[in-house]
Amino acid sequence: MSSIFLPDIFAETVFDIDVDALKKSGIKAFIFDIDNTLATYAMPIADKKTADWIMELKDKGFGIFIVSNNNRERVRVFAENLNVRHFGKALKPLDIFLRKACRIMGVKPKETALVGDQLFTDIWGGNLIGMKTILVKPISDVEDGFVKFKRRFERRILSKMDKQR
Repeated sequence: MSSIFLPDIFAETVFDIDVDALKKSGIKAFIFDIDNTLATYAMPIADKKTADWIMELKDKGFGIFIVSNNNRERVRVFAENLNVRHFGKALKPLDIFLRKACRIMGVKPKETALVGDQLFTDIWGGNLIGMKTILVKPISDVEDGFVKFKRRFERRILSKMDKQR
């Protein structure tokens, strides 16, 4: 099995990520997905816990960017509420907006951690350009039909990964 789908780190939630260890390893910035990573699809803005955590990351000197495949308006409202730069309709796993986010933050992909809940968009996209990739468990099982369809294949890949560990 190709390692292109293998995240560097597995975490239950974004709050379980050891950001201090990542900083020590040379990570200077984070790119986050929104839906089922930072919030459920139904949440138009981040909850207080998530907003405070993003502020902590900024206070620690990390660059923060949101890159989501969701529509631009959903991404704009969510990101602006956090005072975070963003791209919607990002077409992940294509790298154009991931690279552009790195350029805007002034970091190289290898200095960036991409955090998301999907193997075929977030992890694949980050791995393609040499980012540190972090897979979190989806916050909710409420998802659109296409994501549910992809999840069946993700479960197969994750099951094979578990057997190899």
